[in-house]
Amino acid sequence: MKRGDFSLPLPTRAFLVLAGVFFVLKLVRPVIPGSVILVYMGFVIAGIVIHVTLSDERMRRFLDFFLAESGSEPIAIRIQRWGLLAVIPLWMGWSVYDTLRPTYAPPVEIFQRHPTVGEEILGSIKVPEWAADPAKWTPEAIAQGKVLYEANCAVCHGEKLDGKGPAAEGFRYPIRPANFQDAGTIAQLTLPYVYWRLTVGGIQNQFNSAMPRWTTPADDPEASTLHSYDFTADESWKVIMYLYRATGHEPRR
Repeated sequence: MKRGDFSLPLPTRAFLVLAGVFFVLKLVRPVIPGSVILVYMGFVIAGIVIHVTLSDERMRRFLDFFLAESGSEPIAIRIQRWGLLAVIPLWMGWSVYDTLRPTYAPPVEIFQRHPTVGEEILGSIKVPEWAADPAKWTPEAIAQGKVLYEANCAVCHGEKLDGKGPAAEGFRYPIRPANFQDAGTIAQLTLPYVYWRLTVGGIQNQFNSAMPRWTTPADDPEASTLHSYDFTADESWKVIMYLYRATGHEPRR
């Protein structure tokens, strides 16, 4: 590289193109399958090889970058050379490890986040007048619901209601604690449905969830919970009200 010429060496430019395309494709990976990304990267590598080998002069510059005697070029070139010699093997090693390392695959069975329940069941759940209209929810009731949630639910569902409580890592998909901040959870449900979920819990096939029953069902006062009837019906409604208020969602009508 001549004095005053600040253009990057050919190997550096080739690596930056390769890395740039890879990371751009990674950003849109939810849209592009991983196998297609590998095909694209193959085209990019082939294009770089063709570009470098298109002339003897380019091949000489490419090889001289790695084979030049130490001390015969600017320090910036030496830094780039050793950087590439370190980064490329590490990158390739990580790619192999990432491909071969064991990963957890979701169960084969279809997971239904909100299983269907008969209208006769939801119809039997009467929402108290003080809980039926979100416009009438009082700060006192919501504050009481917050205390109940933090004492009983936050350990799994998290203080931020994001499903990342201290005990959440002990569960695997699809039984991970629900993220109430997600618009796909309580924002899609009616108040009777949420109460029903809280009443029956999730330790049954239709939910494939680890959440136990927290409320005694109205039609089965003798039913037991793992928590010795921790929530009364009113307390359950207050917890539900807090969930909606804290996340900014509204119950589905």
